[in-house]
Amino acid sequence: MIRSALIVLLGAMFLVGCKSTKNGTEVVAPPKKGAVTPAKSGVGKVALVEVDLGFVVLDYTLQKVPRPELRLTVYRAGLKIGQVTTTRQTEDSYIIADINTGLIQAGDEVRED
Repeated sequence: MIRSALIVLLGAMFLVGCKSTKNGTEVVAPPKKGAVTPAKSGVGKVALVEVDLGFVVLDYTLQKVPRPELRLTVYRAGLKIGQVTTTRQTEDSYIIADINTGLIQAGDEVRED
């Protein structure tokens, strides 16, 4: 009985192994330096513009959808042309945003500055 217990104990130690290094000292990774900053939302595209009601639908396919109440800048051909504010209304990778300024068209690029 004691022999069986000893064999089981040695077998368990063999399977688990020991935590040691070649020279007997443990290797510790250096602490990371720098501040942690939250990730900005990705670059979106204007999918639909409803000028009469004053909103746009933004497409963030394969991108991080921005949080609600965030001011985003709208660009066309690299030039700043307007600004929108996101709302809480989302559907998958789409989000609704209110038009603040500018003449925005479908296909314009939207990003956080």
